[in-house]
Amino acid sequence: MSAPSSSWRVIDGDPRRGATPEVLAALRAAAASVRAAVPGPALELIRLRLAMLFGFDEELDAPPWAELRDGQRAQLAHWAGSDAFDAGERAALALAEQFAIDITGVAGVPLADAAAAHGASVLPLVQGIFLLDLGHRCAMALARLFDTSITSADWAWPSPDDRAGAADQPADVTDPMAAISELLRVTALLQTIDPVLRELVRMRGAHHHQCRRCQSVRSVAAIEAGLDEAALDAARPGSAAASARQQAALALTDAVLVGRVEISEQLVEQVRAELGADEAVELVCYLLRNSANKIAVAFGADAAIVEDGPEYQMISADGETITVEFSPPV
Repeated sequence: MSAPSSSWRVIDGDPRRGATPEVLAALRAAAASVRAAVPGPALELIRLRLAMLFGFDEELDAPPWAELRDGQRAQLAHWAGSDAFDAGERAALALAEQFAIDITGVAGVPLADAAAAHGASVLPLVQGIFLLDLGHRCAMALARLFDTSITSADWAWPSPDDRAGAADQPADVTDPMAAISELLRVTALLQTIDPVLRELVRMRGAHHHQCRRCQSVRSVAAIEAGLDEAALDAARPGSAAASARQQAALALTDAVLVGRVEISEQLVEQVRAELGADEAVELVCYLLRNSANKIAVAFGADAAIVEDGPEYQMISADGETITVEFSPPV
């Protein structure tokens, strides 16, 4: 693979630090919130197990999210039959694997077992799984595109600047729901990518995760920019995108969201040829944002709110997603 141009080189590991610092700060805050809300070693076991499943070897040496008991790390590959793990930890690991591999299978036995074992903390547990699943996926993608190394040490822990200002921050940690909502809000304010491409990528993820509401939603900004239902068909897996730029973005979406994150040299070159470096960072940030639908799908709370036709949405000036009345052009 040819050496990246200067715009694709990063010095401090995670390109989000320079391109989207507000998103990176919100992601770190969300990670801190779930660590505080989920007791015990569950999230650390999940962090390591998902890294194993994804083949993310560098993550195995990242700072732990919690302390493990003796023997747990060594037995993690065989957790289902090992007495190193209690029933709650096995339920959490089963839930995490299902969440990462096929989200449509979560809202049944995996969720029920985890809820029975974890009670009220099952929601922050699922939120933590979401952050680890997409956190790993996005870190691997950005590392590949920018020829660097990124682990949860870069995106899930306070930066030196954050730590230096800790004395000025409130002592309590934000509720995970509020922290993740803030992450979604600040990501929505990113506007480097054109609205049509953003909508195609959003819908491709909605199809992959089979989120019913997301598939029923249409972006007003994308429609006003010329996207119609025929053009939106490019978002369906297996469909032919209309342009090379769309093909690159959708191929990256598939590589990040489905199975292991496998990004070939050909895909790296394709993305670099069709997208700018800042656009690629923004696209990956949107992949994480859009994939918050996995939380709703996990709980079976993803039903469309409209019975006929689409639900029209737009992003407000402060980054909130709002449903609006809209009449598309005929």
